[in-house]
Amino acid sequence: MRNVAARAGQWLAALWLLAAGIACAELPEGWAFQEYNQALKAARQQGKPVFVYYGFNKCPYCVYANKHTFSSEELRKTYSSHYVLAYFDIRGNPDDPITLADGSQMRRADAIKHLKASPVPAWAFLDPQGREVLARRGSRTKIEAFKQFDAYVGGGQYKKLSFEAFLASRGWVEEKVE
Repeated sequence: MRNVAARAGQWLAALWLLAAGIACAELPEGWAFQEYNQALKAARQQGKPVFVYYGFNKCPYCVYANKHTFSSEELRKTYSSHYVLAYFDIRGNPDDPITLADGSQMRRADAIKHLKASPVPAWAFLDPQGREVLARRGSRTKIEAFKQFDAYVGGGQYKKLSFEAFLASRGWVEEKVE
């Protein structure tokens, strides 16, 4: 009986360690994300749109997205050249000041609600002035969807068409995320 209890304890300990390792989401490897406020300033200076990744350090859904989508070298290179990359930690200090596109400031806790940054993972594409162009969420969003987002935002099509009209003009359909 003691051996059974000891083995059960070992299994539980092993599962806990495995879960702890899986649940610790880091930023996707090789992506040069800047803090949100810095990225908005850089976008204005460079005249580039912004790709904002909303997440937090222990987000298991972010881990999944990082492993299955943001691990793509092609996607990383494309996004790194077409966008200023911003990371918004929704679990950061709730009192940190966040500067919005219009120059106004609010606390991080209020900005999360204002920007609709939760639940995570979520992302938004902003024009160089910081205005939202497109926002989506979902850990199971495929690389192909991010290529569609890039064709729309990075290609400047957002200035002429809605995302839905853009997809229709190409004969594409947006893949719905589970």
